[in-house]
Amino acid sequence: MAERTQKVVDGKIVQKRTRVGDDTPALPDAAMAWTGTSLSTALANARAEVPASAADVADPSSAGAGEARSVEAGAVSQSRAVRSHSEETEHGARAQAKPPSGAASKAKHAFAAARAVARKLALQAIYRWLLNDAPWQDLVKEFGEAEDMPNADPQYFRELIEGVWDSRKSLDERLAQLVDRPVEQLDPVEHAVLLVGLHELSARPDVPYRVAINEAVGLAKRFGATDGHKFVNAVLDRAARTLRPGET
Repeated sequence: MAERTQKVVDGKIVQKRTRVGDDTPALPDAAMAWTGTSLSTALANARAEVPASAADVADPSSAGAGEARSVEAGAVSQSRAVRSHSEETEHGARAQAKPPSGAASKAKHAFAAARAVARKLALQAIYRWLLNDAPWQDLVKEFGEAEDMPNADPQYFRELIEGVWDSRKSLDERLAQLVDRPVEQLDPVEHAVLLVGLHELSARPDVPYRVAINEAVGLAKRFGATDGHKFVNAVLDRAARTLRPGET
């Protein structure tokens, strides 16, 4: 027989309460049995406890996005600050590394002056060698003790003497094609000047050809015969057209 779902109370028919069992679905008010608070009351209390920033709580994704935007903005600001500091440091380093124009000009002038003295001493040593043959080491030692040596570039002085001494034969062969007389008949001073100039044009590409020619002409004016510098200038100018075709 089916279980009765109604009963008579005080002469009225009312619904009979169904006993809640393990196989009976829990009704909403069953929360009362477990928590002591009805479900409707619990929901009302929960609503009352919602914080002012309910929108962020209700939408966790928007809260995360706001936090991410805040972190990202901080990272960008920090990155800009680091980049600005790096640029300022780099600019300061460049400014510190670059010498003032006046200091650069003085350094360049000192370098050229030291090279000029080295050429003069090398010319004197080679002139002495043309008159009285000797090993290049003896020439370096002898003229390395000259009074002007402290003002010279010692390495360049040595390189000029050794270079001319080692390549004397090839330099004279080239010179024979550039002059209108036998090399043996050249004035010793002009011969020595031409050997130095030809060596710089052929073996020292770091020296501009105009510098090599001008320095040789200056030495010829100072130590050579009258108008000998014109002869030196003409010979080295012809040599530069072959040895420095990219510069002339």
